[in-house]
Amino acid sequence: MATYDEMSPAARQQLMQALRGLSGVREGPKGTFPDGTHYEYDPDLKGTVEVTPSGDRFPVALVRGELKRDSENVVARKGEAA
Repeated sequence: MATYDEMSPAARQQLMQALRGLSGVREGPKGTFPDGTHYEYDPDLKGTVEVTPSGDRFPVALVRGELKRDSENVVARKGEAA
């Protein structure tokens, strides 16, 4: 991929159009799995956690395109300090 300075004017224009389409205000998925589990970002851990219906929070990592628990240890429950 060429750097910006090496791009043709047409390529720069195409890049700018693509960047304009990225508003940055779109939210990610809000879905909850049938069992009530969902994922959310934890600012204290600076990473994604799996949140169970009981409120247990497990750190997760992306492994081969899927979120997997880093550990079976509960980090904290919703509303509790980690």
